[in-house]
Amino acid sequence: GIGVVIHKRAVIGESCIIGSNVTIGGKSQSINVPIIGDNCFIATGAKILGDIKVGNNCVIGANCVVVTDIPDNCVVAGIPGKIIKTDINPKDYY
Repeated sequence: GIGVVIHKRAVIGESCIIGSNVTIGGKSQSINVPIIGDNCFIATGAKILGDIKVGNNCVIGANCVVVTDIPDNCVVAGIPGKIIKTDINPKDYY
């Protein structure tokens, strides 16, 4: 993707799809960076920041700002990111 920024210590699982202008990075108060699970879809413009974990099979909506942990099989949207749906099949979203 064009304009994607990923911290060098970030961990991204297998089979993830990352849209353009996505940022996956740290915050100034923490030395740790995000861990992204397997089979996640991160839509255009999303920001995943800080010492957080995104579970497997998650969908992060466009322009969402994720600053808290996200469990498996969830849809997250908004600023700050909030879980709007649980127990999803991610294949239905991309």
